[in-house]
Amino acid sequence: MVLRAAVLLFFLAGIVSSTAFAQSGGLSDEQIQAVESAVFEDWDGNEVAISDFRGKTILIDFWETWCGPCLTMMPTLDRLVEEYGDDFVVLAVSPGWSDTEEVVRRFIEEHDYNFEFVYNSELASALEIRGIPYKVYVKPDGTFYKAETGSRGPQQEYTNISQLIEGFQ
Repeated sequence: MVLRAAVLLFFLAGIVSSTAFAQSGGLSDEQIQAVESAVFEDWDGNEVAISDFRGKTILIDFWETWCGPCLTMMPTLDRLVEEYGDDFVVLAVSPGWSDTEEVVRRFIEEHDYNFEFVYNSELASALEIRGIPYKVYVKPDGTFYKAETGSRGPQQEYTNISQLIEGFQ
């Protein structure tokens, strides 16, 4: 019985630590540097750099058009941009895994989101992303804050992100 309880505690400790690891992003120094110095390309061929948004909380949101949780979150992220536009920006990053350029362009044209729609497969590779939605947060001073996979649903994400933005102000 004692052995079984010890095994259970060890297992639960592993789950808790792996959850914390996933939320902190568990990024290496090289990956953090890649985030902080990231340069993307928008769909008109212009460069968009993290440094372009100094003074704003940045959400780098990796997504694809087939990702249901990604699409479910977009109205919430758009609402946050509308409410905190002076202090918050969303870089909606297409990593180019399966969406073609044509599919992404059509999506952008059909949706009036206030995001910076950009492309960058190199950063997605450097971060070793294994699932989406994958979100990376950058503080207004341009430094990495955290990375996380998944979604907690529109209301919880709204609350978490708005608190984060307000905490950085």
